[in-house]
Amino acid sequence: MSEWINCTLGDIAEVIGGGTPSKSKPEYYEGGTIPWITPKDLSGYPYRYIERGENNITELGLAKSSARMLPKGAVLFSSRAPIGYVAIAKNPLCTNQGFKSFICDEKKVNNLFLYYFLKSNLPMIENMANGSTFKEISGSVAKTIPISLPPLNIQEKIVSIIGSLDDKIELNLKMNETLGEMAMTLYKHWFVDFGPFQDGEFVESELGMIPKGWKAKKLGDLYDTSSGGTPSRRKTEYYQDGTINWLKTKELNDNFIFETEEKITELGLENSSAKVFPKNTVIIAMYGATVGKLGILSEPSSTNQACCAVIEKNQSFSYVLAYLYLLFNRTKIVGLANGGAQQNINQQIIRDLLIVVPTEKALNIIQPKLLVLFELIRTNEQENRYLINLRDYLLPRLLSGEIDVSQAEKQVEEVL
Repeated sequence: MSEWINCTLGDIAEVIGGGTPSKSKPEYYEGGTIPWITPKDLSGYPYRYIERGENNITELGLAKSSARMLPKGAVLFSSRAPIGYVAIAKNPLCTNQGFKSFICDEKKVNNLFLYYFLKSNLPMIENMANGSTFKEISGSVAKTIPISLPPLNIQEKIVSIIGSLDDKIELNLKMNETLGEMAMTLYKHWFVDFGPFQDGEFVESELGMIPKGWKAKKLGDLYDTSSGGTPSRRKTEYYQDGTINWLKTKELNDNFIFETEEKITELGLENSSAKVFPKNTVIIAMYGATVGKLGILSEPSSTNQACCAVIEKNQSFSYVLAYLYLLFNRTKIVGLANGGAQQNINQQIIRDLLIVVPTEKALNIIQPKLLVLFELIRTNEQENRYLINLRDYLLPRLLSGEIDVSQAEKQVEEVL
């Protein structure tokens, strides 16, 4: 620690703001080739490096706004609404005014080290924000953010240790994206396009023409459905030291659910309409901004009342078929929502959805293939949970010098 120095971000990096070309000028956007990043592009973004966002701008748009070109390797930090999204520019790009970006002095700081510092010290940085309408980290404040900086060779070792965990995490994420695409492609080929059956006879159904021997049934004929509940917030004994997973719709991200943000007690379960649903229950959000979002329980869990549970009646029609059906038809399902300010669907809408049911022979061919893909996804997600916990344990201790890099290296080598 004796070689570590205390300084500010302004001592080790140039701080650059962003800007937004006028939306009334189509020539600032149409045909644009310059990646232009907004905080929305980093919402839920799981990777360290970003290449482009949803929008590009033109050279004219760049010239006529306060946006600045940032070099490859610049560290992007969302400085308002919300504060704390962090990424590294994979290539030259620019941002809107919701960012303060850092161009590192390579003789003083490794850009990945700064990335990890920002990720690990968000509460401290947020406390430095000011503003009445919304909190913001201004450029002048960004320069004063304090940092304890080890020598470059130690920075590089820390980055290598934590980076090796992130490399594996990101590899698993990309593998799961591929596996998910493979599963959806197979589902569409069999259950939407009826590809393997095109040479056979088709018959009319409520879903249009389907292969002979197949049927159209309501989802409620194939699966049980239920919803959850919320124990009274006034009763601390319903939550304190709880051990039962209790899922809220904001936690649904088309993912497997292993553990929830909050847990409830047996007493909370007994004194509310919450219920414990079994592993492999598919959860769909019924209310508000998250309507249509999905999850699959990897552990028995309860939910709040905004969740609809779709539960296997038997393994002949498994959770994967319910999940893929709901995912493929999400736009249609969301279109069935009703309500004013808050769009809602309900259990009856979900139960009445028409789903195509193949012959037992066809089901026995395709379902095992889909189950294999989903179990691989589950395994990768489970491994990532462990790796993320290890990374989040090691990172603040490495950044503070609490543990030695050689000690952390051994821990990481044991799991990779």
